[in-house]
Amino acid sequence: MGLFSGKKVIKDDWSTMSTVIKAEAKLQSLGEITPSRRAGVIYRNDEKNLFQCDIKNELNSILYEGKGSTKTSFEIEDDDRGMRWIVLEDGKFGDLVSSVYTVGNAIGMNDGADNLLAAVFELYFTGTVEDNTYRSSLRTYWIYRYDRKAFYPFVPTGESEGERDRPTEARLGQDLRKHGLTIEKSLTEWMGLWGIPF
Repeated sequence: MGLFSGKKVIKDDWSTMSTVIKAEAKLQSLGEITPSRRAGVIYRNDEKNLFQCDIKNELNSILYEGKGSTKTSFEIEDDDRGMRWIVLEDGKFGDLVSSVYTVGNAIGMNDGADNLLAAVFELYFTGTVEDNTYRSSLRTYWIYRYDRKAFYPFVPTGESEGERDRPTEARLGQDLRKHGLTIEKSLTEWMGLWGIPF
């Protein structure tokens, strides 16, 4: 018997991340989702990395100059765990997704791929979940993990670790998968991310 010789196809970030545009449009047309204007990229800041040390100027150049620039606004925030957030805002969801990808890609291409943790999109959910309770305009986050190349929904219900709405996450996970989003298969990898700065 020979050894397994097939190669696993590794998806790049854009081929996975861009599917969020179609899923958001479909769920918005069904009245389940209202997009916010905000998203973010979280990474471990490396003070020895020249690109990351000059991140504000680098992002000004990437987001505001040249053909195809989105003009997405951004802010840089450091949290109390030593992580850095690039918080982006754009009224056009497609441009917001493109800018999130561009920021993550720029960090990754400049020796920061191992530091990238997640891209986070803020949306609001309205609908009935599996326990037959109704949610209206509930803030949710769709988290893209760079290491897993997959999304999962996260619905915090408070600021303390562990406070989250699992029934809504389950409902969103099913809907997002049905509409073409690559969803993390292992529920143990649906990591909570409290303290999101938007």
